[in-house]
Amino acid sequence: MARTALVPTAVGAAGVDPGGVAVAAQLTDGNSFPWAEHRHLYVANAAATDVTVTVQTPATVGAQALAVADATYTVPAGGDLLLPKLGWEFRRPDGAVWVDYAGAAASVTVAVLDL
Repeated sequence: MARTALVPTAVGAAGVDPGGVAVAAQLTDGNSFPWAEHRHLYVANAAATDVTVTVQTPATVGAQALAVADATYTVPAGGDLLLPKLGWEFRRPDGAVWVDYAGAAASVTVAVLDL
């Protein structure tokens, strides 16, 4: 199966309720969204256990093409997290960012916000 694409939401001067634009996280195959310097991922975890969010990094460095480590974030049970701005190293050749979830239950929602 393919990753489920997330559609970014622009945040204006009046702000936005992330819960109002969040959709269910794709727990099996992960999500993707178009990379942009001002884009952030919001994750809400209404489950009773923590969830680990992994943002894959396709980048390599140096003549030996050493892999850049993936970024991982923990969203506590009943909590939420706005991930920091993601640098160019998270951008895949097709322009997408890939996100995976571990330890997640069906009550995890996500939103991509343009800040």
